[in-house]
Amino acid sequence: MIITADLTNLSNGVIIANGAKFPVSCNVRTLKNGTRGRAVKEVRYCIPDGLPYDPLPFPKGIWNITGVEWIKDYFFDYWEYGSVRIRTDAFQMVNIWELDQDGNYLRPTDKWVKDFGYLIHYSESLTTLGCIRGSTDMKMITLGKFVQEQLKKEKMQIEVI
Repeated sequence: MIITADLTNLSNGVIIANGAKFPVSCNVRTLKNGTRGRAVKEVRYCIPDGLPYDPLPFPKGIWNITGVEWIKDYFFDYWEYGSVRIRTDAFQMVNIWELDQDGNYLRPTDKWVKDFGYLIHYSESLTTLGCIRGSTDMKMITLGKFVQEQLKKEKMQIEVI
């Protein structure tokens, strides 16, 4: 089964799954769009290489949904992830940044690496590091339950447009 995430408008997107619509967004704070600062507390590191990069929106394409994780089982931070995280195998190439002697963003390098770890989840924050953010925790719980049941029966994918 393929579900669709329309992120044409990053602030007002939608996931369509089995005819149901789930409002989502992918508002990423970046150096490029001027919403991320250069200070050390703003520096983000890619997964799995742990190198500094400027976050990008969830990559377009067709990706496998690889699992559903519930806060009661994995004890993750509700503020950051809500009650459920839907895992994908999505990745994209990101530009690595050089940091200054204090650990602040300095300038982009010519090095590019794969960045993984793109999820679908709710967050109290209105911005993400590239994940798809559900509009409410309850809607993500509903989507998480649907995905979990479907994964018991068949492979699931998400097409991000």
